[in-house]
Amino acid sequence: MKKELKSICSIKENFELKNFNTYKLNCTCDYFAEPKNVQELKELFNFIRSNNIKYFVLGNGSNIILPVHYDGVVIYLKKLNNYEINDDYVYAECGVMINTLASKVTNMGYSGLDFATGIPGTVGGSVYMNAGCFGSDISNILISATIYDGNEIKELSNSDLEYEYRSSMLKNHKDYIVLSCKFKIEKSNLEELKALVLERTNKRVSSQDLSHPSAGSVFRNPEGLSAGKLIDDLGLKGFSVNDAMVSFKHANFIINNGDASGDDVIKLIEEIKTKVKKEYDIDLKLEQEIIK
Repeated sequence: MKKELKSICSIKENFELKNFNTYKLNCTCDYFAEPKNVQELKELFNFIRSNNIKYFVLGNGSNIILPVHYDGVVIYLKKLNNYEINDDYVYAECGVMINTLASKVTNMGYSGLDFATGIPGTVGGSVYMNAGCFGSDISNILISATIYDGNEIKELSNSDLEYEYRSSMLKNHKDYIVLSCKFKIEKSNLEELKALVLERTNKRVSSQDLSHPSAGSVFRNPEGLSAGKLIDDLGLKGFSVNDAMVSFKHANFIINNGDASGDDVIKLIEEIKTKVKKEYDIDLKLEQEIIK
């Protein structure tokens, strides 16, 4: 299989993923594939599917929990990173970092993406999970997304993606790969935008533990409630399973306090869910994705 894969795109074998996930979890994978364009991605995907090979698509690794070893192919898409800024929309490929794009667009005096300047994910991952913060999310600005479904490339509208809070129909179609998208933007007052971004940055720095590896918010907020407050009210800040620990700064963040494994993070998540269920009869829903 290695020979066939190498004929398609750049392939690394027994690859270490510690620097490719924001939890900084130790994880090796059988194969690490880096297609440099859509044609290579299509050929790779077709080969993987036709041979029934296990795989997952990796962007910035900012919303995932990895196992110690992944026995399949990791498809890394950050080489698909072209973008174009127009007067009323932005075109971006899936591998573009959304915070970098948002900062660029905002500093040019366009609003729309300003909420995303602190989101450490790729465009593809953000479209997939409907990333958001500060009361806005991808569903508010997405015009369309171009996806590959394993057979053909097609363009989906905002409504086609059936967006919900931190979710989309893409989560139910794991074989769909986001290739690119268009976001709507509009010309705004540059100084007001800069002030807004600075205010949000300061709020993020003051409320989130940015000094330790994490993957952002662990749980979705139950309707009308704050997952972080529920966890905090149970006195769980500092609660840990080995080096996986509930942040002292934000109770809806789990941090890697040394050398945590994916299993440590998952066990801590289950402990938190059990305690919240027992105390409040609320089933917390995971915002992060467990890779198996």
